[in-house]
Amino acid sequence: MKNKCIILIPAYEPDYNLIELVKNINKDDYDIIVIDDGSGSKYLDIFKECKKYAHVISYQVNKGKGYALKTGLKYIKDNYKDGYLVITMDADGQHTIEDTVRLSSICKNERNTLVIGKRIRGRGTPIKSRIGNIITSFMFKIKTGKYIYDTQTGLRVFSNNLIDYMIKIDGDRFEYEMNVLLGCIKDKIPIKEVEISSIYINNNEGSHFNIFKDSYQIYKNLFRHKRK
Repeated sequence: MKNKCIILIPAYEPDYNLIELVKNINKDDYDIIVIDDGSGSKYLDIFKECKKYAHVISYQVNKGKGYALKTGLKYIKDNYKDGYLVITMDADGQHTIEDTVRLSSICKNERNTLVIGKRIRGRGTPIKSRIGNIITSFMFKIKTGKYIYDTQTGLRVFSNNLIDYMIKIDGDRFEYEMNVLLGCIKDKIPIKEVEISSIYINNNEGSHFNIFKDSYQIYKNLFRHKRK
């Protein structure tokens, strides 16, 4: 089906917000793929409930957000015909269905473009996230010549035209999403930012981002990038 929308959600040790998310998405007739990124037996009930609304892929050992995303992309490529859109979302309920619909509508008309959500930094943004995003955007501009306001956003939409490209991008953890942006800049794939709601539940305490280890991987690849 042309312009079929497939939502891909990587999840590691999620809370019950994931169930509410897939339940609400299911009402809008999207196909949903959830990747259980080695969350363990403690979270079996959550993923079991998700199976009522989504296709769930599980593996036993945590391998990282990038690995989970590429696992889902490979499944989508093998099981869907051309003409679809892929929408990646975070598992913590940070993204709204309304924003997802808006980004998808834009991508339908710009099928060779990566459309990403732009969370405006404000009083509700956790200080760690605010400072990290400002620094990363600044360094991204220096290294690439292009300013991206929200380099860490997990809400991204692209068409099947780009799925092979996304699968080939290096990175198994949080650095994967930065590598996608760097790759698009290098290969002249347009990136369009669209403003979305900024929702941080419990001050973003559910995030599994390791400020030292994951930041090192992100900045290592950013500093290696050679600006043309």
